[in-house]
Amino acid sequence: MYLLIKILRLKITKILLFLLFIGFLASLYLCKDWYIVQYHKCKGFYYVHKGDKAFRERKYQTAIDLYKIALQNYPGHSRASCNLGNIYVSFENYYEAVNAYENALKYSPNAIACRMDLGIILSEKMADYDKAIQEYGRIININPFTINIPFIYDNKKSTTQNKGLAYYNMGLAYRGKAIYMGESSSASVKYLKKAKESYMKAEKYLKNDFDNTYNLALTNHLLGDYNAAGKEYCNAINIRPDSYEAHYNFALLLRSMEKNKEALEEFERTTMLLSYINEINEDNYKFNADKNKYILGIINETKRRILNEGKYEYLKERRDLTSLTDDDIVYSKGKISVSKQKDFNMKDLLKCTYGNEFEEI
Repeated sequence: MYLLIKILRLKITKILLFLLFIGFLASLYLCKDWYIVQYHKCKGFYYVHKGDKAFRERKYQTAIDLYKIALQNYPGHSRASCNLGNIYVSFENYYEAVNAYENALKYSPNAIACRMDLGIILSEKMADYDKAIQEYGRIININPFTINIPFIYDNKKSTTQNKGLAYYNMGLAYRGKAIYMGESSSASVKYLKKAKESYMKAEKYLKNDFDNTYNLALTNHLLGDYNAAGKEYCNAINIRPDSYEAHYNFALLLRSMEKNKEALEEFERTTMLLSYINEINEDNYKFNADKNKYILGIINETKRRILNEGKYEYLKERRDLTSLTDDDIVYSKGKISVSKQKDFNMKDLLKCTYGNEFEEI
């Protein structure tokens, strides 16, 4: 009896294996196209793997060739298309980069990083502001499922930051469009107001972000809202005290408001920072030196204004920031400070102390 059962089991196993084999042959015949797709898909993944390796090794032309082969076999591999777009950007081939990004988004519309890169290229390299604004709008409207597993995974912070960056880049695109429309035109003012609105929305997501605060100040400056511009310049300077651009544009604003004493201090801070930058960045030495020379001319003119106001004692008693020498400035851990022998702190010297004045206006 036991032998009979054993023989039956063997026969049943053979029958089942035979039926499975027949079923496989039948599926090959009936679903031939599906198997061909899976074969090309596997082949695509293989070439993507090789392309990623070449990309990491910075063998960009090899990576391009491998990604192209991969996408011929599996067009829906969005990461390969995004990486291909990034490589084209490094080669300044922006039209091919846009095509690659758009191909990736066709298959993965919620690929935020890829869509952000597309918007930046459209706006900053191709001046296609309308299309860029559309891309940023799509990012803002993406509401991914947020997961927060303590110490393991949390995508809430990145989701918030992405929305903030999308609003910030949208502001840049609107400002670019405003400049394109011509200074002081009604269309220019319209788009500057949209830029301001975008920066203010970004502010809700990007706390204490220098770039967003500084560009909000610039936009208010262009709109002629000097009070709001001054407040934001102050905020930007206090976030990053060693930004000579923020000090310079704030000085121009103060000068146009006939706050000559405050403007003088900001112009001097600008020249001090530019002199320091010349020491650590020899490539742009002549450009910054020429800029410094130009600002020194403005400083002299501003001093004449103060003298005309009868404030000679102010000029006589104040500390001239342009008198600091290279030996007075110390660079450490990405920040600048003053030599310990000096009786003042660089951060205190550079920070904006006029914020309350703009609040009260």
